[in-house]
Amino acid sequence: MMKQFFRKTMKNIATYVELVLSAFLVFVIAILQFKLVMPYIKKTLTYVELVLSAFLVFVIAILIIKLVGQCFFDIWHDKLELEYYMEYAMSLAIGVEFVKMLCTHQPGTIIEVLLFATARQMIVEHLNVYETLVGIGAIAALFTIRKFLFCSFDEADHMICRGSQTVAHANLITGAKIPEEKTRILRNVISDKLSEEGKTVAIGACVYYKDCALRVDSMREGMVTRVEVIKNL
Repeated sequence: MMKQFFRKTMKNIATYVELVLSAFLVFVIAILQFKLVMPYIKKTLTYVELVLSAFLVFVIAILIIKLVGQCFFDIWHDKLELEYYMEYAMSLAIGVEFVKMLCTHQPGTIIEVLLFATARQMIVEHLNVYETLVGIGAIAALFTIRKFLFCSFDEADHMICRGSQTVAHANLITGAKIPEEKTRILRNVISDKLSEEGKTVAIGACVYYKDCALRVDSMREGMVTRVEVIKNL
C-alpha cells in the first residue's frame, strides 16, 4: 500500500512539474515571438502616425482656406470679430504643434503643445485674476521643466555606423563633430574611451562629448561592430 501511494504521489508531482515546465516554455516562446513581431508592430504604428499626421495636415489646410475666405466675407459685410479669429488661429497652431509631436517624437514638441493650449485658454476664455495667475504659473512651470529637466540629448538625431568606419567618415555622413583624430576608427575610439572612464565595453554603453555621443549598438566576439552616433540638436 505504501509503495502504491508513493508511486501515485510521485506521478502526481511529476505531472504538476510537467505542467509548470510547459507553462514556462509557452511563456518563453510567447516572449520570443513578441520580440520577433515587435519591430513590425513598431513599423506599423509609425505608418499609422504618419497617416494621422497627413490627415491632420489636410484638415488644417482646409480650415486655413476656410478661415481666409470667411475673413474676406466678414470684412466685406463689416462683421469681423477679432476674438473669433484669435480663437480659431490658436486652435490651428495647436493642431500644427500636435502634428509636429506625432512626426518628431521629441519632448520639446510636447511642451510646445501644452504652451499653446494654455496660452489659448488664457487669451480666448477671458479668465478671472486667479485663473490667469494659475495659467501664468503653468507656463512658468513648463519653461522650468524645459530648462532644467531636459537632458541635452533628449532632442537628438542619430545614425548607426559600422565600427570599421573612420571618425572623418562618420562626421561626414552624420553631420556630427566627434572630437577625435580623423583617421581613427569608431570601434577603437569608443572602446578606448570606455576603458578610460572605467566602463565595460558592452551593448548600450555610451561615451559623451560636448555636442554628440557614441553608443555601442552591436558586438560580435567581443568586438564592436556597429556604433550609434547621436548628434545633439
